Amino acid sequence: MSSAPVVLETVTRTALLGMRFWDRVTGSIVADGLQVTETTTGVAAVPNRSGVFVVHDFPGLHASANGSGDDTFWSSPPAAATTTFVVADADRRFLPFAFTIEVPVQGLFAEDCGLVVSPPDAVTGGVPLFSAPSRVVPAGVAAVRADLWDADADAPAAWAVLEVSSNGGSVYRGVADGLGRTVVLLPYPEPPWHGSSPPPGSRALSDQTWPLTIAVRYAPAAASPPLPDPASGVAPDLCAVLTQEVGTLLGADSPATPLGSQTLAFGRELVLRTPGRSVLLVIPA
Repeated sequence: MSSAPVVLETVTRTALLGMRFWDRVTGSIVADGLQVTETTTGVAAVPNRSGVFVVHDFPGLHASANGSGDDTFWSSPPAAATTTFVVADADRRFLPFAFTIEVPVQGLFAEDCGLVVSPPDAVTGGVPLFSAPSRVVPAGVAAVRADLWDADADAPAAWAVLEVSSNGGSVYRGVADGLGRTVVLLPYPEPPWHGSSPPPGSRALSDQTWPLTIAVRYAPAAASPPLPDPASGVAPDLCAVLTQEVGTLLGADSPATPLGSQTLAFGRELVLRTPGRSVLLVIPA
């Protein structure tokens, strides 16, 4: 009779980090074209078939990478490290950004910086992406654009966050690039009727307009960690950008007058400017 096999060694592997990136405009998880790289070691997170970017090993964390992954392991991982990753899009649809995290992480890492609420406005275990101003606008999506300009520094309002909402609904955000160029992509608000076609006597969808509330988060001097010089090419920290205090958009600069409600028309991009300027002036918080 054959004897039972003898187990000489049991090898376990535990993923140190798993994360997904999502596009609020389409509501989808994005993996193609994204590059997720640790800034010090160059370790890259690699997407699996489910679009989850995974880190299986990391310098100094071999004990955790080969840990059991059970409750005892997660209560006190044998090795941990605080590290920073940069996310870049090779297809230039989304702006680059950085985030700092302590690994290993149990489950999927999520980062909303306290500004994104639960589904449907977020993806569980997700990190939000923000559209680059050069992104092609998807069909059926509204676009609000602005070249944001720091009125105090007389320079582009790099990394400012433009916030757009309609009738007290969800807030949609766009992040300015290093030149202050910003786009906010959002679904068109519901028309005043229900169904696929307007009732007799009402305006067609192509003639619809909606009032929008526009705000800005911009306080570069107080950001933590500090925001990089736009000329450096360094990606800003995601939460340092999104959690800036609320600044002031100018609807007129002499005298200084806050920007009021703006009108979005179906099928036409809304471009925001301070009257008499080619840019939209911003006063930092």
